[in-house]
Amino acid sequence: MNAGFLKRAFSSLTDIIIVMMVVYLTFLIFGRTILRNQVEHFDDIYSAYQEILEAYNADLTVLGEEYSAAVTLAGDNDELKALAQLNYQQKMQILEMQNTIDVEPFNRELSKYFLSIVYYFALGFLVLTTIYVLAVGGKTLGRRIMQIKLDGPVHSVSVFFHDVVFKYFFIIIVFVISIYGGVVLLLLSVVIDLLLISFTRRKATLRDILLKMNVVKAGYGY
Repeated sequence: MNAGFLKRAFSSLTDIIIVMMVVYLTFLIFGRTILRNQVEHFDDIYSAYQEILEAYNADLTVLGEEYSAAVTLAGDNDELKALAQLNYQQKMQILEMQNTIDVEPFNRELSKYFLSIVYYFALGFLVLTTIYVLAVGGKTLGRRIMQIKLDGPVHSVSVFFHDVVFKYFFIIIVFVISIYGGVVLLLLSVVIDLLLISFTRRKATLRDILLKMNVVKAGYGY
């Protein structure tokens, strides 16, 4: 019997968490150092950038306290409250403009660093997911926990296309190009899977159909 959407969803979520934890661990151990070394004088640039942000946040706190005090002093006077809000908004605009000017010299180099982090996690996720699913022949920890398994022509090529290419590859590519686009594609794929699994007779996703595979309930001996 084919597995339902929730079982498959929680299985995938479990496997994603496992893989991302490993990727994050590699980032902490050596990835972060490698990426920072790609930016000349990174420590000096990042330190100065952090000081600017700390000063900006401190100014925000002071501005918020001033606004709260002004509102309290205004009491029931709506005109004074409106004036306090207007002053707060004007000072906030000035503060934001100044912060934009202050961080501009650091944006180019640090943007490359933060973008390289996105690439690192995206590529790391694809590589480790491939190694993971092929090493266990599709019998991932998530599927074992949820008591489901792949059924049909299960071999290295079919598992690779089912669990990596058709499931994550295109989402990751779009995510690298546009984070928002990747999120939209991910949500769209989840909705399509939900509809196909919940409201079709076969209860199969597009990747299941293309590869002539099923995800079925495995029982407690799996």
